[in-house]
Amino acid sequence: MFPRLATVALGLVAVLLWPRPGAAESSELTLEEALALARQRAPALLEAAGRVAEARGPVAGASPLLHGNPTLEVEAGPRTQATGARTADIAVGLSQPFELGGKRGGRLEVARAGLARETAQQRDTERRVLGEVADTFLRALHARERLRLARAAEEAARDVAHATQRRFEAGDVPVVDVNLARVALVRARADVLGAEGGVAALLGELYVLLGLPTDAELGIRGDLRELAAQPVEAPSSQTERPDITALVAELEEARAERSQGARAAWPDLNVGVRYESEGNERVLLGALGVTLPLFARGQSARVSGEARVQRLQVALEAARRAQTVQVRAATAQYLKEREAVELLAREVLPLLADNEQLARRSYEAGEMALAEFLLVRREVLEARAEYLDRLLRAALSRVHLAVQAGALR
Repeated sequence: MFPRLATVALGLVAVLLWPRPGAAESSELTLEEALALARQRAPALLEAAGRVAEARGPVAGASPLLHGNPTLEVEAGPRTQATGARTADIAVGLSQPFELGGKRGGRLEVARAGLARETAQQRDTERRVLGEVADTFLRALHARERLRLARAAEEAARDVAHATQRRFEAGDVPVVDVNLARVALVRARADVLGAEGGVAALLGELYVLLGLPTDAELGIRGDLRELAAQPVEAPSSQTERPDITALVAELEEARAERSQGARAAWPDLNVGVRYESEGNERVLLGALGVTLPLFARGQSARVSGEARVQRLQVALEAARRAQTVQVRAATAQYLKEREAVELLAREVLPLLADNEQLARRSYEAGEMALAEFLLVRREVLEARAEYLDRLLRAALSRVHLAVQAGALR
């Protein structure tokens, strides 16, 4: 366990210390290293972390014991008495509002539930982003394997073209065979060019997902067959998927907002003290004010909160049912894709090399026409490509199962 973690960590450090522009070195990532890098640099995850940081603001705002700030009032002005004498009147007042009915606790509940929702959504974003990174990584691996297959086919087509040209010059074959061999070589070269473009496109997508600079030299390494065969770690039965956890937190937030609307029917107090100086008289007064919630009684928060609670309860039940179905369907798909890969590996792959060798010997011995030989080789190539496609589908179905189960790490 620890050596594996150390390998991932070293690979991640090597990527983070990326060569500067102009460097000739390039880095190769395994799937584990790509996922670790995504957690550090993926733009979508950085944005989700920013939303969590923003959600801490309402919690900080609701934490103080008193919601309102004290008010200081100062009044001053001249007083002219009947005798013509002039004096100065001064009044100083200090008041502090106090909430009743647990309004501060209600606001804190709403804020904490909002923070829990954003935190769960951050984890759900990570789940989805890691699934997309793994999907793109596997497709890039598949494209690289298809490129290798295309290059091998091009090399074989070039050998056949050269051999056919020599046989034509010796008078063994007609010119039509030379043309067929050239056409096969050009088609093989076109397949290589298309495969190279596919690799470049998928690596570009991986650049974007990982938040890498455009001048980075990114390479990948891995074995599709090994990645497709890796087991999926089953999550704990008591651990819900992050998107469902976010719905639970949103439901708690709606309930807290509904309760906060009910608390709005409570009055608020305003306690203060006032000092007045009028001529030679001094007065110290206490003040007590009470709001009268006759009209604004939290009607909007209560009605909207109740509707939101009911909507989220339905959505939460549907999401939990959907997760069970999704995991079951993804498991069935993964098992069938694995079975298809094993069937091809067991029944088809051993025959492909034999068929290609036998066909080549028959052609060289003059027992098979070039068109027939090219057809056999094309069928062999398509079978190998189909096997790679099946490997990709099995690997992708494994990632899909891990994403649906919330087990992708």
